Amino acid sequence: MFDLTVASLPIAAAVGFALGGLIELTALRLPSGEPLLGRPTCPACGAPASHWGWLFPRRCAACRFFPRSQLVLQLLAAGTLAAAWFRFLSAPLDAFRVSLFTLFLWLIARIDWAHHLIYLVTVVPTLLLATILALLASPRALLLSLAGSAAATLLFLIFYGLGRLLYRRPALGSGDIFLAALIGAMLGINRFLPTLLLGMAAAAIAALWLLAYRSASRLTYLPYGSFLAAGAVTGLLLWGPA
Repeated sequence: MFDLTVASLPIAAAVGFALGGLIELTALRLPSGEPLLGRPTCPACGAPASHWGWLFPRRCAACRFFPRSQLVLQLLAAGTLAAAWFRFLSAPLDAFRVSLFTLFLWLIARIDWAHHLIYLVTVVPTLLLATILALLASPRALLLSLAGSAAATLLFLIFYGLGRLLYRRPALGSGDIFLAALIGAMLGINRFLPTLLLGMAAAAIAALWLLAYRSASRLTYLPYGSFLAAGAVTGLLLWGPA
């Protein structure tokens, strides 16, 4: 088992690094409507980049911009995939589910961080996929997944209503509600609440930090979905899928 673990981790990390580059490319092109399979371009000046620029981040020859966000995302994807296979090596289906879920969560987080948007085209197919994979795991996993999705949706609908009462405007978007449903489906009824609390706590700490340094006001928008998605990645690695 030890030898298998040692062999699987660099492979998982390499796959995660490569897929992280594709996630960054998708996150940049999906909001802009550009074709996903076109040649990479510099996000700063739009100049054509190397055909392998999505895999190996490098400075733009035209404006010298270096895609730090791409490198960070690739390292995050590499680290989480390696951690998933290390954590769930004895249960390959769980390792596969966690790996796949974290990749989609990083995509959702990256888009929301950059554009303050959560696209249903990223959430709804992943929600269906989470349900199908739960069914493949066991009937019990499916029930936990469906119950978790329903409970998380109800909870965030309540938060949505409270936000309108307190701020006279939506404090959450509809995308956040769909994301909560997705997280509930991934983690299940018995794990969705502490997982959501991880993301909510991270968002609260970030908001307090910005307020303390007067970098934001009470009405400043935070990419809440990014924090929820990061909390879900953490929850998956700690407790596993439904």
